[in-house]
Amino acid sequence: MEYPLKREKIAEGVYFNSIIDKRFKTNRISVNLFLKLDKETATAYAVLPFLLRKGCATCPDFTELNKKLMGLYGAFLGADVRKIGDSQVLNLSISCLDDAYALEQEPLTQQASSILADILLKPAFVEGKFKEDDLKVEKQNLTDLIQSEINDKRSYAIGRLTELMCADEPYGINKYGSIEQAEKLDAEAVTAAYQKMIQTADIQIMYVGSGDHRIALNAFREAFAGVSRENVYQPDTTAGNEVGEVREHTDTFQVAQSKLVLGFRTGSTPQDDHGMRLMTALFGGTPFSKLFLNVRERLSLCYYCAARLDRIKGIVLVDCGVETENIEKAREEILAQLTSLQNGEFTDEELENTKLSLINSMKTVGDSPSYVEVWYLSQICYNTQNTPQNEIDLENKVTRDEVIAAAKQVKLDTVYVLTGKQEEGKGDE
Repeated sequence: MEYPLKREKIAEGVYFNSIIDKRFKTNRISVNLFLKLDKETATAYAVLPFLLRKGCATCPDFTELNKKLMGLYGAFLGADVRKIGDSQVLNLSISCLDDAYALEQEPLTQQASSILADILLKPAFVEGKFKEDDLKVEKQNLTDLIQSEINDKRSYAIGRLTELMCADEPYGINKYGSIEQAEKLDAEAVTAAYQKMIQTADIQIMYVGSGDHRIALNAFREAFAGVSRENVYQPDTTAGNEVGEVREHTDTFQVAQSKLVLGFRTGSTPQDDHGMRLMTALFGGTPFSKLFLNVRERLSLCYYCAARLDRIKGIVLVDCGVETENIEKAREEILAQLTSLQNGEFTDEELENTKLSLINSMKTVGDSPSYVEVWYLSQICYNTQNTPQNEIDLENKVTRDEVIAAAKQVKLDTVYVLTGKQEEGKGDE
């Protein structure tokens, strides 16, 4: 099967990527701007997609912009901030009905592409900078986003573990930056951040749909024709496996349920991690995994217990919600279950069931344009060219010995505990 992703360079550090899938009646076009994740710039960059989404020079009024989108059969304009490895990724996207389904043959793809290009490259500046009123609103929204992570104690604990474990790496920085930095933002600083982003970001434009991708390609090629680009960021992520003495940290909050998070380094990369993916799922990625069946069900040491692998960083995280008096017991049992995998203490049936679970999740990739986009953008980041079916075939070939070898690569690096001063009962996940 031919690899479906087609790539074309349209400007310095700007690539147009297309995946044609005739099953979809809509087209999704997104602009993904990769920037170095840095404490000094993360917050200013993070507010940009949400500011840009509010309008552009050709349609500066947010209400009018929404009317324009409704005129395209309810096209949707989205904005997001992601963290991929050591990069901060700003995302702007538009989804619209394909031209073939327009009632009066309207050029929907052309209009949607032009709107997205204008949103990105022609901001609704007033006197050469972002509007103060818009910035005030989006600063508050960004602050609320960061605060919401603090209020969700499970997410907060995972974030703190990552911050501590990767304190000397960009990966340890929050993708939204910090509340302190948000409070300092002004129109001049954010406008300067925008100009630097346009000049230096690695830009991956993704097109997923059934229509003629060349319409969007030509629209963005024309839009970038006069844009100055230099010192373009080269995304690069280090998947370290050096582990010294295990680091431990405890924070005390007013919480009813303690959180325990263990961070492991593996040294794996997306090019060679198929055994690691299967091992992680067998360890704690399914309802029949080692952690779920033993730590949660058999021993009742926690309310939840799960493992996840960040493929690009080669980091495995295990997190659980636990009563304070059970923290040490849960930690010991989590490590005991890892040891059991390293010793090959799992059945062929467990291995096959875990493969089926992974395979079923990969089969859902083609269910929506956004899933397809994320899959193939990840392939660009991983420097691989695997379709979901390729990945399924590779996972099916993973042997028991490869799972055991992967488990032996897993080394404990950091332990984080979030707990209260005294036990107050169950709840608060």
